Amino acid sequence: MSAAAVAASPRHLLREGWRAIPPRHFAIAVGLALLWGLANTLGWALGHDTSDIPRTAAHFVYEALLPMLLLAVGIGIADVVSRDDPNAVAPYAVAAISAAILGEILFSATIPLLGLTRCACSMDRWGPGARSANMLPDSLLICSFVTAGYRYWRRSSLRLARLNARELTRAQLTRRTLESRLQAMQACIEPQFLFDTLAAVERMHSSDPRTAARLIDELIIYLRAALPHLRESNSTVAKESELVHAWINIQRLRNGRGPDFEMDLGAGAGAASMPPMVLLPLVDYVLDDLGDASDASLRITARLVGADLRLELDGQGTSGAAAERASVKLAGLRERLHTLYADAARLVLGGRGRALRIILELPYERADRDPR
Repeated sequence: MSAAAVAASPRHLLREGWRAIPPRHFAIAVGLALLWGLANTLGWALGHDTSDIPRTAAHFVYEALLPMLLLAVGIGIADVVSRDDPNAVAPYAVAAISAAILGEILFSATIPLLGLTRCACSMDRWGPGARSANMLPDSLLICSFVTAGYRYWRRSSLRLARLNARELTRAQLTRRTLESRLQAMQACIEPQFLFDTLAAVERMHSSDPRTAARLIDELIIYLRAALPHLRESNSTVAKESELVHAWINIQRLRNGRGPDFEMDLGAGAGAASMPPMVLLPLVDYVLDDLGDASDASLRITARLVGADLRLELDGQGTSGAAAERASVKLAGLRERLHTLYADAARLVLGGRGRALRIILELPYERADRDPR
């Protein structure tokens, strides 16, 4: 027997259909059977005679329970056969008709075993054929209504899932495009920074060879940290912190001055994932605002706060000069953060007097996890 034949065998369909049935479908089937059976009991008690309402209710609830349970199984098989095709109709029609007919047959065959042959109402005077002829149309109608409602819900769910999948794919493509732009930006920024630093080394070589040698040493440290990750689209707080530290040391040597610098990475924060070239622009913004103040200082802290990574940059001795350019200077960074994280990222600038604080919050992701 071929693999295709085995895959299409009734046993295979029944097994796969059973596995596809969520437990809540059986709960819904039982609930609908209770409503259906009790409604029949009420109608029969009001419109006909009944000598034992509990017995009549047990009779009708059991008669409703069998087609509902069979319908749950039939819908599970129909889901497998349709293979998520929102336009599939035939498998569900077969499931509804089969559940109604088989349920009535199974009911007639099992009621003697349960002592429910008599329903304590005038139907006891009817022949077996008359009972089936009376109840089968109701079973067909109710099974059809339930199946039609389920199919409508499933078709809507499938279409919504496909729409969400397309939106997710579009978001991933947008993120990858942005990451490519980040890589291109790195490719442009790193050479410019390298050229400026080498030019500073050349200028210092004759006037201050010792500082020039230290600058070369710091540049080597920077390149060792930067070059292995130059083309990566993802980084960590620890890697970005190394780059910032080396970058500030180079700026100090190039300019002959610089603020006191301190970095504090909390437990687990160093291994947190973050985009490259996000922390450096913030540091550059703060240093631009610090200017030539002799008592200037910069402190960077990283903490895990709930499900977020929180970075705080505190500058002391600021002049407030960079605040007016913040909207322009950080606009590109805000755009990248919004594209990468939507509303899940937050960048807040504030301060008072000669103090400047920047807070950056990103969703926490470990570096060994795929951010997508």
